[in-house]
Amino acid sequence: MITPYLIFNGNCKEALTFYQEVFGHPADMVQPYGEYVPEGLTDVPPDLGEWIIHAQMEICGAPVWFADEAADPAKQGDNIRLTVTVPTKREAQEIFERFGEDVCVKLPPTQTFYSAFHAEIFDRYGIGWNIVAEEAPTKFADDQIPAV
Repeated sequence: MITPYLIFNGNCKEALTFYQEVFGHPADMVQPYGEYVPEGLTDVPPDLGEWIIHAQMEICGAPVWFADEAADPAKQGDNIRLTVTVPTKREAQEIFERFGEDVCVKLPPTQTFYSAFHAEIFDRYGIGWNIVAEEAPTKFADDQIPAV
């Protein structure tokens, strides 16, 4: 499945409220950063805990994901990604490898608190892709998962 992923710079909650009003559909899930701080983030926004790490809602029958990007803020016009979700880490790794070497890797393949595999790249055509496995991660303890 391919899911549009809209990226914001601290105003995701405001945008999500706007889109809920426009499309007349409530968000299915909204998860703030809370206590979570992305690894390597040196310039932490003072209100990061209130930013949205992940939200999703249905727009005209299609799932759409939303998030505030803390580590590398998107520029207007460069704030949409396509997310490919596959069942396993192995399938995600294979897709990542098939993109080839002519990519800009924004997030190298990593295990996160929500997935055994997540990578973000820009392909040779400038299209941003998140590749995510539905497979659960194995190394995170309950106290490392951000509160909802």
